[in-house]
Amino acid sequence: MMHPKRFFTSKRLFTAATVCCAAIVAGGAQQTEAASLYVSPSGGSFVTGSTFTVSIFVNTGGESVNAIEANLTFPVDKLQVVSPTAGNSFIKTWIAQPTYSNTAGTLRFQGAVPNPGINTEAGLVSTVTFRTRSIGNATVRFSDSSRVFLNDGRGTDVLDRTSGGTYAITLPPPEGPIVTSRTNPDPEKWYANDKAVFEWTAPPDIQGYSYVFSEDPNGDPDEISEGIGARVAYDNISDGAHYFHIKALRQNAWGGITTYPAQIDASLPAEFGIEIAPSARTTQRIPIIAFATTDNLSGIDYYELAVISLDKSSGDSPFFVETTSPYINTFEVGRYQIMVRSYDKAGNYLQAQQTLAVVNPIFEIIGAQGVRLGGVYTIPWPYAGVLGLLILAGFSYLAYRAWMWHTLIEEITRHGAIVQHPGIASQLKELQAKQEEYGSSRHVLREQSETNEPEPGSGSGGTGSDKKLMGLLGFLAFVSLLGVFSSVATTYAAELENISAPNPPVITLFPKTISNDEIFYVGGEASVPEAEVLIYMERTDTKATTEKSVRVNKKGEWFYSFPQFFDSGHYIVWAQLKVGGSMSPPSARVEVTVAPTAFQIGEKRLSAQSFYLMLTIIFLIALIGLTMFIVYHGRHARRKNRDLREEIKKAEESIRRGFSVLRRDIEEELAVVRRAKIAKGLSLEEKTREEKLLADLESVGRYLGREIWEIEKKIEKT
Repeated sequence: MMHPKRFFTSKRLFTAATVCCAAIVAGGAQQTEAASLYVSPSGGSFVTGSTFTVSIFVNTGGESVNAIEANLTFPVDKLQVVSPTAGNSFIKTWIAQPTYSNTAGTLRFQGAVPNPGINTEAGLVSTVTFRTRSIGNATVRFSDSSRVFLNDGRGTDVLDRTSGGTYAITLPPPEGPIVTSRTNPDPEKWYANDKAVFEWTAPPDIQGYSYVFSEDPNGDPDEISEGIGARVAYDNISDGAHYFHIKALRQNAWGGITTYPAQIDASLPAEFGIEIAPSARTTQRIPIIAFATTDNLSGIDYYELAVISLDKSSGDSPFFVETTSPYINTFEVGRYQIMVRSYDKAGNYLQAQQTLAVVNPIFEIIGAQGVRLGGVYTIPWPYAGVLGLLILAGFSYLAYRAWMWHTLIEEITRHGAIVQHPGIASQLKELQAKQEEYGSSRHVLREQSETNEPEPGSGSGGTGSDKKLMGLLGFLAFVSLLGVFSSVATTYAAELENISAPNPPVITLFPKTISNDEIFYVGGEASVPEAEVLIYMERTDTKATTEKSVRVNKKGEWFYSFPQFFDSGHYIVWAQLKVGGSMSPPSARVEVTVAPTAFQIGEKRLSAQSFYLMLTIIFLIALIGLTMFIVYHGRHARRKNRDLREEIKKAEESIRRGFSVLRRDIEEELAVVRRAKIAKGLSLEEKTREEKLLADLESVGRYLGREIWEIEKKIEKT
């Protein structure tokens, strides 16, 4: 075996000679066709359990090729590879030995040809033998990874087309009784019924029959007679492919076997969801609705979709229509119930549903027309400009008032807020009067005036931030106003829809839970087309019953959406079919819960979603405004309170020193009076003076021990 690297080296060595020879032979001929891969035979009919052979060929299209990669796929439920054989393949070097997988359904061939390669119209790559497994069409095809390399020194892929094969796999012709089935009339189809009934011809000379029902397509009944009956039924059959085998006893000899398949799939497709892009609640009028699922046995056949309005009743029946994923359509503003049914090939279906809400944007610019609010009100640009100026003027006025208020506070602080306090001011006046009387007022007044001097930068440091905060609070108030006016409630009323059926009707379409701001709908199937269905909806607590009627369409389907909203509570729904003057028995009852998610205001309804959204917006705005208000005033109050306490301490110390000096002056003057009293006695005026000095001295002592602390306590309370 030649190593691949040596092979490609040889190819490069002989490239020039090959090109020259090809040019001489071609003699200026037109460019040849590209290469192709194909199988032979490309079709045929084979019975289950048999084998057949497929050959893989390459047509190089008039060019020399030196390497081939052929990858094939086949259905594993229909075919199994017995063995791939190289046989008389033109490939001399296998880069990798031919491989296959009966699990993945793949075949792979990789080979090379030494230089100068090969030029052929039907070069045999390999031969594959398949064994048939089950009835149906089996397709063997080349995958996109297949390649044919030109012998040009660059490994150019010249594969242009491939051609696979399709093979019909059938049951062997009956050698025994001719079998039919009323439950499974077509042997190649899947059925959802788990019962099977088989019947066969019964000539008079038959002595008995032997039959078996199993999952083996090549089953062989035993030679014990089951009697001469010409019919048999099976119940509770499991899902999958089953086979009924029967043979007859005639003249004491068993005849050939007849095989009749019964493919059962009573299981639903796999659970699936509905994806809505960009989201289930969107402002996009053309959302994308995607869905997909699988089925393990018969496979998915098709999908059906229905769109039901939850805001208003329509005169048209929104029946299911066949569609594919993704589903794209235009929706008006409103809420819709999207319902998708996936059907397998046995007729089973699984239903999924999703709510779609198409809403208007809160704020939208409509070109040169103006500004649209909530998708309802459009404000032209001139009016929007005037409104903007009014709002700006309002904010400017609020800013001016805030600035004036803050300036007033600054002026009061600058002129001495401590002096104007009633408690301290009275004590300062008393101290000033006593000091003037005893000659020390100038000292205390000088200290007090120094105490009340404002510190540099303490009076107006927050003016800029105050203006910004007032502007922010005004903006929040404006947003709150927009939030209140953009949250509006809508009500809808419409007309009723007709549908019905007899024997009794079957309810298949209804919401188990809705809100009292959503339209209730119900639908189903009936056995008599164009008959009348009577629909009853009873509230369990009050026993109040609502009755409606509707017509069944030609397909035996009926649907009705009520024109009014229902109050919150629990309801029971059932239906009866009316054909002429006769009534069917009541259908099975279904329970529906109506949740209280809307508020009734007269004839108007405010949806809970809009109401709570409005409350949430107002609450958040109020909370943010209050928080900022508290933080702002708390911060400034703490700062000003700290400054005030400092001023109080300074005033306290100043007053204390003033009274201490006053007490000293009183004591000095009292001492002079006492010395005079000892020396010569006191006159009446001097005795009065002594008594006043003693009273003032006692008053000052009490003040120094008590008054200052009471004043400070009052200040702290303020």
